Amino acid sequence: MIALAVGLSLVVGLVLGLLGGGGSILMLPILVYAAELPPAQAITLSLLVVGATSLAALVPHARMGRVRLRPGLLFGMAGMVGAYGGSRLGAHVPAGVLLASFGALSLATAVAMLRRKSTAPEVPAKALNAPRAVLQGLAVGAVSGLVGAGGGFLVVPALVLFGGLGMGEAIGTSLLVIAMQSGAGFLTHLASVELDWGLALATTASAVTGSVAGAKASAKVPHDALRRAFAWLVLVLGLFMVAKQVPASMWHFFMRPVIRPLTGGVTIGAAAALLWLAQGRVAGISGIAGGLVRAKPGTRVWRIAFLLGLLAGGALAYRLLPEMFGASPRTLGMTLVAGLLVGVGTTLANGCTSGHGVCGNARLSKRSLVATASFMAAGAIVVYVARHVVGGGS
Repeated sequence: MIALAVGLSLVVGLVLGLLGGGGSILMLPILVYAAELPPAQAITLSLLVVGATSLAALVPHARMGRVRLRPGLLFGMAGMVGAYGGSRLGAHVPAGVLLASFGALSLATAVAMLRRKSTAPEVPAKALNAPRAVLQGLAVGAVSGLVGAGGGFLVVPALVLFGGLGMGEAIGTSLLVIAMQSGAGFLTHLASVELDWGLALATTASAVTGSVAGAKASAKVPHDALRRAFAWLVLVLGLFMVAKQVPASMWHFFMRPVIRPLTGGVTIGAAAALLWLAQGRVAGISGIAGGLVRAKPGTRVWRIAFLLGLLAGGALAYRLLPEMFGASPRTLGMTLVAGLLVGVGTTLANGCTSGHGVCGNARLSKRSLVATASFMAAGAIVVYVARHVVGGGS
């Protein structure tokens, strides 16, 4: 698991180098769930990795003249004070609350990244508003010290609004701020937490290496598509971390015979609506998967992200409610034949149960109504034959 954590740290640095921020939001869950560190140690190590990676990414921005020292140091010093306070507070907060808070921060980060316009104009520089910059720095630093995240998605707009910077300078200067407040938070946590320095050096070196590689490759990567795919990943991760802190008694409530299918239906409908709002696409699983083969340029990323989200959702359900899952009574050969029939059927019907049954019926499409009725009738016949004719009534 340690090797996995080190490898994933490389991905964190790579994303930060490619996007100029955001990758550090993955560091804490990697350390908690891959390296299996206690939350206090994971937060401390996360701050070290975030700070070091930000410093490494700061160098090329400084060479391009995109780092403004005065607002950066002002905001950063306020952030250091806030990080110190957040770190001291974190020592008295239960681990579950810290992880749930980080999950909520992940959700906010994902939403901010999804709402960011791909062609956002350069914001004209304004005069430095020192009092507001200090207050914002204190707040962002406190969040960073408390949950071990860089908070870049909060720092950049604050530098634009209160630091008197344009967007390009704000991105570069934010790395200085993040490095300063992460360093302060790390040193404060270090006074009460014992680290595995071998793991610390390995993950930090891996993340820094990734950030350097990402910075060099950033000009060749479609940033908007990558940012949106990454945002969906962070969204799923945030939901997972929040859900993990929900009491077991509440999950058992959703296992009730009536509540369970109702919750599943609402979740599927919400997912279809979210995909429509975010991408303007119908959540037809077969069409999305099949479209990977014949996808138009620029449409593969969201398809891959959606399918990865499906797998992540299943993994999340298994982790939270393992009693819902059991071994399949069918052989591998029968499963392969069933999958082949589903593929042929969805091609002939120009859609599957999700595309027709959920999205099409919601639009009162006559074709979808007929297709769904056919799905249900064929399914009922096959189940009857399999159980009472072939299976001998089992």
